[in-house]
Amino acid sequence: MKRKERRKLKSNELSNFINRIFDLAKKRVREAVGVVGVIAFILLVFVVSRYIKAQNLQKQSQLLAEINEINQELYENPEKIQDLEKLAGNGRFTRMGYIYLAKYHIEKEEFDKALLALENISGTREDMIYYQGQLLKAEIFYGKGQLDEALAVYQEIEQSQPRDFALDIVLFKQAELLEEKGNKDKALELYKKISEDYPQTYYGFEASQKIDQ
Repeated sequence: MKRKERRKLKSNELSNFINRIFDLAKKRVREAVGVVGVIAFILLVFVVSRYIKAQNLQKQSQLLAEINEINQELYENPEKIQDLEKLAGNGRFTRMGYIYLAKYHIEKEEFDKALLALENISGTREDMIYYQGQLLKAEIFYGKGQLDEALAVYQEIEQSQPRDFALDIVLFKQAELLEEKGNKDKALELYKKISEDYPQTYYGFEASQKIDQ
């Protein structure tokens, strides 16, 4: 009798052990499925975001091509300026539309219109297009006879130390303005800096010529 009871207890223990193993396995499978689901969701979000980014980039590139084409025709067909105004925007490449608009108005000495166009990119990412806009802004102030304001823009660009944007033109324009204002010592100091730091560039050569003069 006792032997039967011991067998029954052992059988129950084995059954309970197997059930626990089975329950643990089911739990682990559910956890694994959950982890796989999360990973799959993250991958899906990543793929979709990359696809949307690629589509947006392609669209921006197409718009830039249209903007460049209009800009080439603008001086022969001034009515095209309306098309340029429609395409200009705050996208990665469409900001070039505002650059072209500003250049067009500067050449016509419509400085207020040029400044208005550049205001649209003043708060955007500080990349090559942004700094092209800043250079044009300084050019506008110079055209209006506001030398101090123009000089302040160049100095602000220099202080920001932008990456992937050569400062030789900024320093050279500063030096020219200082020379025009009568501060020849500071101008000479900047010309020397340009000739030493940018000896192989156009403005490095021009700075050397200025020093000789």
